[in-house]
Amino acid sequence: LLLARRDGAPVLQGPLRPDRLAGDGPPGEDPDYLWEEGDDPNALPEQRWGVIAPQGEDGDRLLALVQPLIEHRHRQQGAPPKIFRAPSALSPTEALRWRKRVFEADSGLRSELPRFLLLLGDLDVLPLSLEHAFAGDAFPGRLCFPTDAGYQSYVAKLLRWEQAREAARGEALLCGVRDGTPATLIGERALLAPGHDLLEESCRNGKLDAAIARLDLGADPSPDPLFAGVAAPAQPTVLFSVSHGEGAPKGGWTVDADARARQGAMCFGKHGSLTAADLPSRPFLPGGVWCMLACYGAGTPDASAYHRWLAALAQSGRYMGRPDAVLEALPRDGARPFIAALPQAVLANPDGPLGFIGHIDLAWTYGFQDLDDRVVSRPGRLMATVRGLLRGDRAGVSLRELARGVGMANTEITCLQDQDLDPTGALPPAEQARRAHLWMLRQDLSAYVLLGDPAARLALTPRARPSWSLADAAPAPDPTLHVAMTSAPEVDADALARLESQIVRHLAGEPLAELAADAGMSRDALQAAVDAYRTAARAALARHLAGR
Repeated sequence: LLLARRDGAPVLQGPLRPDRLAGDGPPGEDPDYLWEEGDDPNALPEQRWGVIAPQGEDGDRLLALVQPLIEHRHRQQGAPPKIFRAPSALSPTEALRWRKRVFEADSGLRSELPRFLLLLGDLDVLPLSLEHAFAGDAFPGRLCFPTDAGYQSYVAKLLRWEQAREAARGEALLCGVRDGTPATLIGERALLAPGHDLLEESCRNGKLDAAIARLDLGADPSPDPLFAGVAAPAQPTVLFSVSHGEGAPKGGWTVDADARARQGAMCFGKHGSLTAADLPSRPFLPGGVWCMLACYGAGTPDASAYHRWLAALAQSGRYMGRPDAVLEALPRDGARPFIAALPQAVLANPDGPLGFIGHIDLAWTYGFQDLDDRVVSRPGRLMATVRGLLRGDRAGVSLRELARGVGMANTEITCLQDQDLDPTGALPPAEQARRAHLWMLRQDLSAYVLLGDPAARLALTPRARPSWSLADAAPAPDPTLHVAMTSAPEVDADALARLESQIVRHLAGEPLAELAADAGMSRDALQAAVDAYRTAARAALARHLAGR
């Protein structure tokens, strides 16, 4: 468990063994459809961008604060962003119902709905359940700041970086607080070290062009090397950190404001914690993205998915230690949920990152380890998000990699339940443990959220798409194609080559709308050319295969 007290002592010294699962988490979000999957998921004209704001005057205010961003996305996607208003309190099932009844109220094509969704406001004005309702197949992200100035600063920073000169390559910076505790030791051995190797391998095989580096915080870790390493990176950078998140002091939080200011801060043991007070203005990962693995790193929910389960373990004595200490940091009855102060401060910082990926609720090592059958490290689950960001994917698209793990866990849990011959019968202890581990994996991955605009991306030059022509594909012309070629009417050779280049780039995956705009033609005209190209090519290939 990646949770520590203010003095740096971990709340749990050893691992939990989930021998029994008590209670269910929020329902799964297995998608029953996918939005324009045939097009580039990063293309706003195809995937669209919209906003979900709270109802009432608070929502009106927040929409006014991000209006420059709304207008910017309007220009980019060629259509006005859709705006939705949601209530402040929705259970998981009510959020799914809101999605069906409000978001998908139109019975027309779902492809017209925005897939990139920017949620506005803290968790007590726009519930976390909405993010869960869309996490399976959409790209949600959230903006939350304590003051209006925070929203204005973030929007101005994002627009500035979207106009910035693009860099040829980015950098991954991996660091862990090696405080000697079991959780951070597992993070080093099972995530950071093999994750570094995976990213370097991706560079060697030509699928990624980035610098991959480790940031050494030293044997006696403190925030100083971190500040120095991210103050002025030479290229757009993704920071991935592993640490404990600061939890409640012994006996629990007595003042709500203290919890909101400190819970989830990056813990450095005896050197204290990196808190929101340290990051309002000093340069910290400018234009980058911070992926922070720590308990409550992104926020604290109103009801923990683990609360009943941990309480049941403590009551039954199925854990040799005392998980009661963990409960001190969990939300008390009536406590308001909140986004952590640390990411709010760093995102509002004009010289801070464009996005923050972190954990709401307790964070475990399940996200990068399988324990249901045998212990297997899975660093690729989290490193896939880093890799996506460094390839130029938008932040929401990159986070989608974690949703795949949630979907796989959901599927396995469902299959195990379906195969039970006697669903009411007691399961053997080993099977109970297996399902508990799968449930923990599902909950751990589900708790990662994106703070910031989900359409934000590193200022990188778009990665090269395959560029080829028929001449490249067939350097020795096949005589069986001669009839088809000689029957074509004479046209301007340069114009034909340019059009063919646009068609081939689209067939290689580039968005049709953006290519049409570059060529100075309508989307429909370019689509007609693509269709004609495909029809003629298939006819020629058919004659070739028939030996004519």
